[in-house]
Amino acid sequence: MSKRLRCVTCLKALSACICNTIKQLDNQYFLHILQDPSEHKKAIGTAKILSLSLLRVKISTATHFNEQDFDLNNCFLVFPGEDAILAEKLSPQYKVDQYSQFILLDGSWKKAHKLLMNNPFLLKLPKVSFSIYQKSAYRIRKSPREDGLSTVEAGYYLLSQLENSETKYQPLLESFNAMIDYQIQRMPSGLYEKNYLQGESECR
Repeated sequence: MSKRLRCVTCLKALSACICNTIKQLDNQYFLHILQDPSEHKKAIGTAKILSLSLLRVKISTATHFNEQDFDLNNCFLVFPGEDAILAEKLSPQYKVDQYSQFILLDGSWKKAHKLLMNNPFLLKLPKVSFSIYQKSAYRIRKSPREDGLSTVEAGYYLLSQLENSETKYQPLLESFNAMIDYQIQRMPSGLYEKNYLQGESECR
């Protein structure tokens, strides 16, 4: 069986290429995305939208990471929790500058938790969260959490609130929605309604 041709830039199938939806954005703060290998080249993965759109971003794909590669004195883990600080309230409690790194975990909730367990140094970092204004638009991937978001949505909320801008990062969501709309259009008739609309309230 022949492999599907992929775009060399976004790594998605040529028919699902998202490159024409991407807009370059000059983000003030650096995002470092730690990606579970299962997400690499996934058709509905969203981290690639961030890496193609943002000027200051890096994706590292592995299950274990080297603690020495991180400046732990100027790193923040983007993860929910009672001890997490809202992005909009991060300063002046912490010094945040152009050298600060905000770490996002890219994977399902189960895989994200496994990344934390495999890399305990991440648990020592200050946690950062953000206010969520609406339910996730990730209509073709169910989340066990009410506040579950895709990686690109997390990046959108984080940067928008760190930089106090409601519109600058909107293109991230536009690329994301274009990707989702395409995947839904490709589904057999009735599949989306059956698998993703029924019981939606129980899954969110």
